[in-house]
Amino acid sequence: MIILIAHGSRDQRWRQSLETLAERVQGGDPAGEVRLAFMQFTGPTLPEVVEEGWSRGIREFRLLPLFMATAGHVDKDIRPMVTELARRFPQGRLELLTPIGENRLFHELVKKIANDDRS
Repeated sequence: MIILIAHGSRDQRWRQSLETLAERVQGGDPAGEVRLAFMQFTGPTLPEVVEEGWSRGIREFRLLPLFMATAGHVDKDIRPMVTELARRFPQGRLELLTPIGENRLFHELVKKIANDDRS
């Protein structure tokens, strides 16, 4: 399971854009399940998504923080959560990926978008 981890907001428009992103990442492949988890203001939380997946027999989780940098939520909140989840589910695999804002592919995409002439 891929879990996209975002900050969270009370604004439904913000959540809708992330739900659209999750659907596009999944790409219609039911075997490649993609879920959202939020840090605050809304749910589900990362532990809730992992627990729910675990109860359905999922044992591998790829965690992609939708944050610009490791500092802040990733270091202060997400890493400790992953450590605790790994302790609770020792037979599972939780892979914390590089935050999207630090990924080379994201940098290339931003450059491409910024230089695109189309509106």
